[in-house]
Amino acid sequence: MKFNRYTFITTGIILITTIAVSLNSCDFFIETEQARTEKETIANNAMTAQKNEAKLLVKASKYNLDVIELCTIIESKDIEEEVKEIVAEIKDEQLDILEKYDKVATENVISIPKYSSIEYQEIKEMIDAEGLEKPLELLSDKISSQKEFVDKLSDTTNNSDFKALAHYANLTLKKSINKTKETIEIINTDS
Repeated sequence: MKFNRYTFITTGIILITTIAVSLNSCDFFIETEQARTEKETIANNAMTAQKNEAKLLVKASKYNLDVIELCTIIESKDIEEEVKEIVAEIKDEQLDILEKYDKVATENVISIPKYSSIEYQEIKEMIDAEGLEKPLELLSDKISSQKEFVDKLSDTTNNSDFKALAHYANLTLKKSINKTKETIEIINTDS
């Protein structure tokens, strides 16, 4: 009888211990799964943010290259020296921005375009047919669009490289927009 009682107590203790360990193990696995899910969510959010930053930088750089190409086309035409100088200044500013885009893109492993989507012949014919006002308005639109993407980048990023780039680009783009307006006014007063 004593043996049965001893066996009964031992079996009971083992059973209670097994149940307690099982419950604790379940809690451990549940907590581990929750932690893993939270880590995956954080990683996915970071990747999404990086993709959005990359898309915005790519779009801004496309407009930047278009502006540079437009400036090159306008400079190649027989135009007033004052207009040519302003367009050259805009082009130089855009080249500086492009260098900064390239640097930040390289540091963040982002591939940005290297060529403009502007058709040289199309713009040249536009200038020949309609004068400089329409290409300069297109130039102003391209700079404004570039600024919009840089603004979005600035508003959505936490990356200090992107913030610094956006700050510099915004200041420069504002100057370029003012210069294109000034150039359009010069052309309109001469007409």
